[in-house]
Amino acid sequence: MVSGLLVITACTQLPERPPPTPADPDVARAAELLANQQYLAAADLYRQLAARTANPERRVDYLIQAAEAARTGSDWDSVRSILQTLEGLPMVGDNALRRQLLLAELMLQEMRPADALIALAEPPDPASDSGLQLRYYRDLADIYRQSGNLLESANALQSLDALQLDPIQRLETQTDILRTLALLNEQVLINLQPSPPGVTGGWMQLALLVKRYGADPDQLAVPLAEWRQRFPQHPALPELLSSYQQQLQSQLQRISRIAVLLPQSGRLAEVAAAIRNGIMISLYELPADKRPQLRFYDATDPAGIWPLYNSAVGDGAELVIGPLQKDAVAQLMRAGELPIPVLALNQVQIETIPPINLFMYSLSPEDEARQAAERIWLDGGRRPIVLTPQGEWGDRIVGAFATRWSDLGGEIAATGQYDGKSHDYSETITRTLNLDRSKARHRELQGWLGQRLEFEPRRRGDVDAVFMAARPVQAQGIRPQLQFHRAGDLPIYATSHAWLGQLTRGQIEDMKGIMLADIPWLLTVEDGRINRAEVARYLPKSGSAYGRLYAMGMDALRLVPHLNRLRSSRFESLDGSTGNLYMDAANQVHRQLIWVELDEQPRIIGYSPRLDLQYQDDTQAVPFDGDGAESIPAS
Repeated sequence: MVSGLLVITACTQLPERPPPTPADPDVARAAELLANQQYLAAADLYRQLAARTANPERRVDYLIQAAEAARTGSDWDSVRSILQTLEGLPMVGDNALRRQLLLAELMLQEMRPADALIALAEPPDPASDSGLQLRYYRDLADIYRQSGNLLESANALQSLDALQLDPIQRLETQTDILRTLALLNEQVLINLQPSPPGVTGGWMQLALLVKRYGADPDQLAVPLAEWRQRFPQHPALPELLSSYQQQLQSQLQRISRIAVLLPQSGRLAEVAAAIRNGIMISLYELPADKRPQLRFYDATDPAGIWPLYNSAVGDGAELVIGPLQKDAVAQLMRAGELPIPVLALNQVQIETIPPINLFMYSLSPEDEARQAAERIWLDGGRRPIVLTPQGEWGDRIVGAFATRWSDLGGEIAATGQYDGKSHDYSETITRTLNLDRSKARHRELQGWLGQRLEFEPRRRGDVDAVFMAARPVQAQGIRPQLQFHRAGDLPIYATSHAWLGQLTRGQIEDMKGIMLADIPWLLTVEDGRINRAEVARYLPKSGSAYGRLYAMGMDALRLVPHLNRLRSSRFESLDGSTGNLYMDAANQVHRQLIWVELDEQPRIIGYSPRLDLQYQDDTQAVPFDGDGAESIPAS
C-alpha cells in the first residue's frame, strides 16, 4: 500500500518551476554608472532598458531614472525628450510626483516660472517619499524666487524647514529664509507684516533687524534678545542668530580714511559734483564718531589716474572711491594688483582677470536693458520689437538687450533705429511693424487691378511687446505714434532714461502705461534714512535729472563697509537709494530696481526679479561696457 502511494505521488508530482529570469546585467551597470557620477551614460543606458522592456510599469521606472540621471548631469534636452516619451504612460505612486518635479525643474531652466508653478500646483501626498517632499518645496522656493515673489519663496522654505530633521540642513535652509527676506526692501517688509505675526512675521522681523543693524552688528545683540522674547516658540535655531551676527562682524570693513577721485573740471564736472554731494549726504547721516575721513583728489585727466591712486595710498588712504571715467577704470583693471581697494564708479569690459581689490559700480544703462529683457520674458513676451536712437548709446542698449534676450531663449521680431533729433518716428515704426510692406502690397494690387481699393494697413501679427530706449522727449513722441500705427495694444517697456522721476501735465496722456525700472530714491516717499524733500531744499538739483547721481554718491559711501560681505555670497544685498545692491563674481555691483507703470501717480509694480539667484553661471562673466557720461539722464 505504501509503495502504491509512492507510485501515485510520483505520478502526480507537479513539474518544477523554471528558475527566475536572471536580472538584466545592464540594470546593475546603470546603477554603477550613477555611483561613479557618469550621469549621461547612465541616462542613456536606462533609456535603452526602457526601450526593450515589455512591462509598462517597469518601463516608466526606467524612463524616470533616465530623466533623473540626465537632470543631475544637466542634460536638459534629454530631460525634455524623456518627459515627452512619458506622456500618456501610467504614473503611479512616487513616479507621478517625480515627473511633476522634473517638469517644473525643466521649466525653471527655460525661465518659465508661471508654467513651473502650474506643474507644482498639486502639493505632494504626506505619504510620499520624504526626499521628494523636500525637493518639492525647494523647487517651489526657486520658482517663486525666479518670478520675483520673494515672500512666497521664503514661505516655501519655511515649509521645507518644517519637514527637515537634520540640524545642518535646517541651518542652511533657515539661512536661506533670512537671506531671501533680506532681499526685500525695508518698507516692503513692514507693509507685508501679517497680523498676528506668527512664524512668518517672526522671520520678517528678524530680517528687518539684520538689515537695520547690518552696518553695525555690535548693536545687534540687544534687539536679537528682544526678538527672542517676543517670539519664544519661533523655529529659528539659536546658532542661526549667533552665526549670522558673527559673520556680519567678520565681513564688515572698518575704513577710517577714504580717497575720492573725481574730475573737478571738464565735461564730467557737473556729474562728479552731484556724486560728491551724494557722498557728503551719506557721510553726515553717520554718527559723528563713525564718519570716515574723506580726501578729494582732482581726477580730471584719466591718463594720470595711476600716479593719483599711488599718491592717495601714500597719503594713508585705506580705500578709494572713483575714478569716474571709463579710461581711468580700465587702467586700474590692467594694474594686476591694487594695494588698497577701489570702488570704481564705472564698469568696463572684463578682458582679463581683474585685480581682487577692484570693485565696479555704476548706473549702467546696459544693466537696465538686461532687466527689461527679463521683465518682458517673465511677463510672457516672446517676440518684441526694439526701438533705439541712432548712435553709440542706442547701440549699447540694444546690444545688451539682444544678448540677454538670446540667453533667455527668445527671438527679437525686429529692431529699428530712429533719429533722436527728429520728432517724427513714423518711418522707423512703420518699417519695424512691416506696415510699409502692407502698403506696398496694396499699391501693387491696385496696379494689377487698375482700380482704387479700400485699404487699411495691417501690422505684423507676431509682435507681442515693445522695448524702447528713449529720452523723455522721444518717449513722449514714440508711444502716441505706436498707437497711431495700430500697435496701441502692445505693452511698452523702457529704461529709466524715458522720464525724470515724474510726468509733467503734458506728458501724462502721451506716456501713460509705459513700464520702466528706476531707483528707489525717485520712487519711494521716504528712504528710511534721509528725507528727500529736505535734501531738495538745500540741493535743488537732487530733484531733477541729477537725482540719480546724488543717489549714486550716497550709495557709493554706503557700500564701502559692505564690499567683502556682498562679495561673500550672491544672496547678500544692501538696501540702497539706487536699488537693492548685490555683487557678482567679477566684483561688479548690480542694482535690483523697482518697476513702475507710468501715470499721473506712477504705479509701483514691484522689484526686478533676481534671475541670477537661479543660475550661478549668470553672475560670472557678463561684461559691462558702461560709460559714466552716457549713463547720465538727459536734462
